[in-house]
Formats: sequence, C-alpha cells, structure tokens
Amino acid sequence: MNLQNNLILFLRNPVTGWVKTRLAKSLGDQTALAIYEQLLAITQKQIQALDIPIRLYFDSIPKWDFSLWGKATSAHLQTGNDLGEKMENAFLETFSAGAKKAVIIGSDCPDLETKHIREAFFAMDHRDTVIGPAKDGGYYLLGLKSMSSEIFHEISWSTNRVFATTLEKLQLLRKNIWILPILNDIDEPEDLEPYLRSGKLSIDSSFKK
Repeated sequence: MNLQNNLILFLRNPVTGWVKTRLAKSLGDQTALAIYEQLLAITQKQIQALDIPIRLYFDSIPKWDFSLWGKATSAHLQTGNDLGEKMENAFLETFSAGAKKAVIIGSDCPDLETKHIREAFFAMDHRDTVIGPAKDGGYYLLGLKSMSSEIFHEISWSTNRVFATTLEKLQLLRKNIWILPILNDIDEPEDLEPYLRSGKLSIDSSFKK
C-alpha cells in the first residue's frame, strides 16, 4: 500500500431531506436520497480498487459502516464555514498525517472512474497540482502536493465560475497544472437524463413526488 498517496472523499450521511437538495425540489426527498445512494455505490466501487489510504470526510458523525470503502479507511468530520474552508482543513489534516500527495473528490460524479484518480496521482509526479473540470463550471477532483490556501478562499461556490476562478488562482501562484477530462456532476434534474436513459441510474416510480 502506498501510504504517501491519500484520497479524500467528501460525503453527506444519506439521510432523507439532507442530500441532493436541488434534485429534491422537483423530484422529492425520497427520490433524491435514492439517487444519492446510487451515486455512493458507484463511487465506492471505483475507489475500492485503489491501494491507498481513503479518508472519508462526513458532514456529520457517520451512521453507517465506512470500513467497506477500502482497506485503510478512516472517518473524519468536515470543519469550516463553507466548502472552501472544509476542503482546506481536510487537505491540512491529510498532509499533517504524512501524505505527500492528496486528491479530493465528492460522490456526485457518476463518470469518475478509478483511472481518473490514478491519473491524478501519476500526474503529480511531474506537476504541482491536478484539477478535473465539471461541465457545470465546478470541479470534481483536485490534487495537491502542498498547501495553497489561496485557492480555497474568495470563491463563489456552487456557481459556474468555480473551476475558472480556481485555475486563475493556481496560475497566479505559478503552479504547473494537469487538467483531467471534463466530466458531469449530478446536481440538477436535467443532469440525470443521460444516466436514466443508459440505466446507470434509476428512479423507482414509487419514489417520485
């Protein structure tokens, strides 16, 4: 096991009314929860093949068996006033624990595969940082070898400027950047359509609002 490479995974506890709230507005809380649980299963499958420490960062004390996520899995609480501070603190804790390379992902990207995560760690043999842009203007993955706190502050989170602003900050810091392929996040009902058609995700009719 490579202890110097650490994967950070940001999660919400799968509780009705607390996950995929933008989906829930039109599809209902139960359907949003069902979709989130499917996304968790997809993410879990992709990271289980990684032989590295997995650090799960929950929004509240975990209520389920996180040991199933990998051989060296640990659970932590997200701390901070916004997403930027929470990610910054997670990276700080991960580097303090001995990591030389750290990659953070969420569980909203059904197209994220093991190969993308492995590419991110490999790229940091030659680059300072790695970022995976999402189609909605955010990013689905960020990889660092050292802290650059500036990239977590003065960002308008949950907007279509997150990736562009972060990239500008990294360029101002003169970081050598590797950019991964653009992938899709699941946030809005229209994001679901291609995955429902392909069968990668499904909605039980009994859950519909």
